[in-house]
Amino acid sequence: MTRIDRRKLLKYSGAATIATGTGGITAILASRRPAYAQATSIHWLRWSDFVPASDQLLKSKIVPQCEKALGIKLNLEMINANDIQARITAAIQSGSGPDIFYVIGNWPQLYVESVSDVSDVAAEMGKAQGGYYDISKAVATVGQKWIGVPWTTGAGC
Repeated sequence: MTRIDRRKLLKYSGAATIATGTGGITAILASRRPAYAQATSIHWLRWSDFVPASDQLLKSKIVPQCEKALGIKLNLEMINANDIQARITAAIQSGSGPDIFYVIGNWPQLYVESVSDVSDVAAEMGKAQGGYYDISKAVATVGQKWIGVPWTTGAGC
């Protein structure tokens, strides 16, 4: 089987594009116009803080800083603490909803099949901040997979 490196592939696809007149990657590169990715947004569902000033700080400082520093639009939704678990369940059942949930205790264990592996994030934060307490690790992992990122000594994830 003959190997084709990337340069040859682009060259051949460019020749095919010219022959067919369809454009393709060669036309995009030849146009010399910048290609912009779609803006990324994150929907974070958390409970309303018991101290209203904290909610205001998140909305007025953290949200704009997130967009400025990371280029991510942060949609911060705050609801009553008693309603959050019902919203999580509804989002999982419907397959749509927030990207990040603020949960407590062993809640990540309730949704093992529906949460993302956040091992990379947990490892980076743990390394930077001296690791995790055993209880935090116990409720936020399944085997070697982190299913939540601890943020308190009481294992809130």
